[in-house]
Amino acid sequence: MPKQPPYSRKLSVLTSGSWLTTERAKLYPLAFLTTQALVFLGFVLAGHGNLDALGKPIGTDFASFWTASRFVLAGNAAGAYDPYQHHAAQILLFGDDVGFYAWFYPPTALLIMAPLGLLPYGFSLLSWLTMTSAAYVATIWKFIPRADALIPILGFPAVITNIGHGQNAFLSTAIVGVGLLISDRRPMAAGVLLGCLCYKPQLAPMLAVVVLARRDWKMALGAALSIAAQAATATLLFGPEIWISFQSTLPLAKASLEQGVIGFGKMQSAFSAIRLLGGGNSLGYCVQAAVAVAAAILLWRIWRTETSLLLRAGATGAAMLLGTPFILDYDFVLLALPIAALTSEGLRTGFRPYEKSVLAAAWVLPLVARLAATHANIPLSPEIVLLLLVLIWKRASSDDTACVGPGAETGGVAFKSMGASCSILVQ
Repeated sequence: MPKQPPYSRKLSVLTSGSWLTTERAKLYPLAFLTTQALVFLGFVLAGHGNLDALGKPIGTDFASFWTASRFVLAGNAAGAYDPYQHHAAQILLFGDDVGFYAWFYPPTALLIMAPLGLLPYGFSLLSWLTMTSAAYVATIWKFIPRADALIPILGFPAVITNIGHGQNAFLSTAIVGVGLLISDRRPMAAGVLLGCLCYKPQLAPMLAVVVLARRDWKMALGAALSIAAQAATATLLFGPEIWISFQSTLPLAKASLEQGVIGFGKMQSAFSAIRLLGGGNSLGYCVQAAVAVAAAILLWRIWRTETSLLLRAGATGAAMLLGTPFILDYDFVLLALPIAALTSEGLRTGFRPYEKSVLAAAWVLPLVARLAATHANIPLSPEIVLLLLVLIWKRASSDDTACVGPGAETGGVAFKSMGASCSILVQ
């Protein structure tokens, strides 16, 4: 046989994913987990009070959560939406002007955050992260219940990003994952649970696509009742004027998105990619709309197939990340859903072309996305997440279960990916 040219051999390696050996699949997540944990611990221990080694709040964004809770507990929920009051409260908390961590969430989010201020800041942050991270791990475990998957689940780079920001992506992922996994058996309960995601309304459109694709009106009713109940409770507790206060923050939120106040490198949407490359807001919104429509069509088609519920739920997590211009790198905890779902299916039936390589790229994406965007003006996230969604769609729409990988033609082949292993016999 003629010798393969170098580029052909490289493509073959990417196609099969043979470069992701058993040793690498075990070593990389463990190395990421260990390094990230040591760096984060060092920043905390080298700091003082509630500030880290760089003089920033430990848990950064959690500063807005905790101070919003304090406003609620003091009977002044509207103060959370007043930038001047909120900033003053943060200065009082940290003893210095460490910057302003804004509160752009709807009043229903105050129902979730209200108890946080009952504890001192540090203990509250620890409790918040402990409870929500446990929910995250338990949810992803439902997708891939294997002991050797635990390190990749914990070491997923988005985990430390969310911890560093004290953010709510663990909770969002748990709500989406569990809600969709019970949707076949208990659609009404699934709708009620998914309705609790109304604190991040930018993620809702893709859930609407799921409901329409399923034609499950029990699920829609459950979600509507859940949202209505939360809105009514917020109105009763905080007064109707709380919605006016929330509305007053929308221009600032819009400016933060369009003017790069947060940073186009930190944001990971198609819109921010265009702005990062020098495009204007109009072009950014057009490209964002095109990507969102493409993701919605793929998600619709996936949910219309008879593929496993794991894959359908995983696809929803990917589509959510593509469907909104306002998505940040800590929100990539949601990416654990499609990664775990596609890995689980690959281990069960065999990996198909490019799946292992794309899974590896998606797993490492939260680690490199902000660095590549900020320092090299290279936005990576929309294309990698979209490619992952396309691979799920291809698997969902095909009945072919052929395995891909070295030795698939000869008899027995072991596939190992993301720290998990599975032996597949090919007769």
